[in-house]
Amino acid sequence: MSSSRAAFLRRVRVLSGLDDELLDRLASEVTEMEVRAGEWLMRRGDEGDSLFLIRSGQLEVVDEGPPETVIRILRRGAVLGELALLTRQVRSASVRARRDSRLLELGRGRFEHLIAEAPGFAVGLTRAMGAQLAATRAPAGAPGPPRTVAGLALDDGAPIEEAASMLVEGLAEHGSVVRLDKREFSGEAELLSALERAERDHDRVVMVCDATAPGEEWTDFCLREADMIFALTQGRPNRPWIDHPDALLGCELVVLAPVAAPDVLAALRPADVQVIREGSDLEPHIESTARRLAGRAIGVVLSGGGARAFAHLGAIEELIDAGITIDRVGGVSLGAVVGAGIAAGHSSEEILDFFRVGFIDVNPTGDYTLPVFSMIRGARTRTLLEGYLGDRRIEELHRRFFCVSCDLLQREAVVHRVGRIVDAVQASLSIPGVFPPIATEDGRLLVDGGVLDNLPVGRMAATGEGPVIAIDVTGRMGGFQRAGRPGLARLGRPVRRYLTGREAEVPRLAETIVRTVTVGSADTAQAARRHADLVIQPAVEGVGMLDWRQLERVRQAGRAAARSALEANADWLDRPDGWWPSGNGGVPAAELRT
Repeated sequence: MSSSRAAFLRRVRVLSGLDDELLDRLASEVTEMEVRAGEWLMRRGDEGDSLFLIRSGQLEVVDEGPPETVIRILRRGAVLGELALLTRQVRSASVRARRDSRLLELGRGRFEHLIAEAPGFAVGLTRAMGAQLAATRAPAGAPGPPRTVAGLALDDGAPIEEAASMLVEGLAEHGSVVRLDKREFSGEAELLSALERAERDHDRVVMVCDATAPGEEWTDFCLREADMIFALTQGRPNRPWIDHPDALLGCELVVLAPVAAPDVLAALRPADVQVIREGSDLEPHIESTARRLAGRAIGVVLSGGGARAFAHLGAIEELIDAGITIDRVGGVSLGAVVGAGIAAGHSSEEILDFFRVGFIDVNPTGDYTLPVFSMIRGARTRTLLEGYLGDRRIEELHRRFFCVSCDLLQREAVVHRVGRIVDAVQASLSIPGVFPPIATEDGRLLVDGGVLDNLPVGRMAATGEGPVIAIDVTGRMGGFQRAGRPGLARLGRPVRRYLTGREAEVPRLAETIVRTVTVGSADTAQAARRHADLVIQPAVEGVGMLDWRQLERVRQAGRAAARSALEANADWLDRPDGWWPSGNGGVPAAELRT
């Protein structure tokens, strides 16, 4: 065991200044320990009496908040806990195991002896601390695409061989990739050496596990070392996975069944879920997953904005006509309605017909009620959405989708990535005061997500899955519905003066509320646009927020803005290395209006 430790220590950068004799002695003095995924290694404020070297696995440095924030992720070879030893103070941050991890622990006494005995150790430690300090001070950005992926079956019969082959082929479209399979190794040192060579020589490594439960050496190794876990199940994972769900935390879960059971999702807590019904072609879903894992999946984020959101229709049409493959869609408020149709695989004509019939022929906001809870009952809108989206769930959609609502009780954004899509979309567009809030079974009270974030680009960019296009229809508020249209505006100045105290034309109550929600998140939208690789702003000034009859005009404004954006950035489509990774390194995103 001491010899394998010494072999590992020789590959640790912070120890590169030590001679072989000292490394061998150090290997015999460190203590080996294991930390299970989800367990805390240290908490901020704890006494610090040792440092740790990560031998295998991954840990995350966490600011416990609130809100909780992951500062950085540490992999094998990283050193942590040294600051408290040097300063003789308490731990400055909390550290939790992201994967089952094996660590080497060095106590204070031996640490201080090394500092005095080996100047090279002190130099290496100083360099490591400097790199960590620079990373801490650097602005937080999107994570890079995962380099090492573990593919495994969660139950007997799940076709992991077929899926893994498709995944490797898909990843090969975006760089060099190598597949590692189970084989006879002479121990963990050889496993690590093989993986390190593969990571050094290739852009991506896919490790394939045929075991259907944790506990086997190769499977546990893959789980510890993977940046991303690609897990396949036929609906009911074997019991050991349910009993040890932290090993799969944040996985990509593919369910080959009619539905993903809620208790399975609650237990495994995957980062993303894809349900593929029996008889469906697995290949296009795996291809999309490969693009996301390679950081090449194009995402589109659609803002709220009432009737101005019709511009999203035209912009999306133009993007698709240009041959752009959209893998991910996010939205808020009426942008969530448009995005849900796109993610569900509806054609542009089908979505257009839905809006024509549901928003022009029959006003969805016409079921007024006594303004005790809201101006509108919302029943007409609910019926309209059910006819449009049916009983489908988000995890069943053709494209990955999310929308955002706001919890009035917790005063926080709620990101909907699983569940019935009609419930998520209705919550996202429930404008407070116009529609009644949506009370959920888990005690939330949800309203329009635009209250907090009317352009949730940051939430999509944070995944690091590829470039993000933001379509913003709220940048300039412009005018509102005036005389000649239904409402108080046509009743004349005497009536306006009687009801409002002034003769000046002002928006109707519902539009004023919609505008207030949008204005309230203007700063958020401006900050979020920094995360987008391209921002499209259709010219929709003069269109009322509830002016549904402007559908065709607004749709064409969206097409024109997207066309200008593509013409101005034509080189993006022609680059041999694909699109920019998500986020643009601080370079302002292109903003185009027409």
